[in-house]
Amino acid sequence: MGELAGSQATAAAPKTQAEPFVPLWGIALDAAVLAALIVTIARNSVYGLDFFHVFAGALWISIDLLMGFIIGPTIRRLDVPARMVFSKGLMTKMMVVVPTAVICTLTSGWQLARADGLFTTPYPPQHGWVVAALIVVALLAIIAYVYLEPANIVVLTELRKPEPNGPLIGRMMQRFLYAAGILGVLQLSMIVIMVRLATW
Repeated sequence: MGELAGSQATAAAPKTQAEPFVPLWGIALDAAVLAALIVTIARNSVYGLDFFHVFAGALWISIDLLMGFIIGPTIRRLDVPARMVFSKGLMTKMMVVVPTAVICTLTSGWQLARADGLFTTPYPPQHGWVVAALIVVALLAIIAYVYLEPANIVVLTELRKPEPNGPLIGRMMQRFLYAAGILGVLQLSMIVIMVRLATW
């Protein structure tokens, strides 16, 4: 199935790719956001850390839920040429937004937990929920960086070649869609954990 879709994708893929791999505006935006995060950590601003954690976390969760339960199933129903055009634009934007959202969420969350003494108190009342949050976040990060992001990069790289590897693109797109669904389920569990911690 994936190889058939990949073969059709090869025929449908554009032969020239003039635009950059990652938009320059995206690189500049990511650099500015990360610089602001570094300044916030250096100043030990609880308000700033809360802002980064809530905003970036909400963005990360929203993207995963949207991809897992809306965009993913929609892409599966598109014909191959439409799927290729849509996926190319989508994955380019994901390369800009998702890694930075993940970094900001994890880094600011870690700093907030450190400031609240969750790492120095032997067994705080919410210890089990904190451990659960760390496990889910670790799974989310591993899937995003080790499994999903490489597939994203491979597809974008192949689409820039004069003769893309169709079967490879098909396999990577299937990986992308399945991983998006798993991330959506994990993010639902993270919402439950975060609400429980916030109302402790």
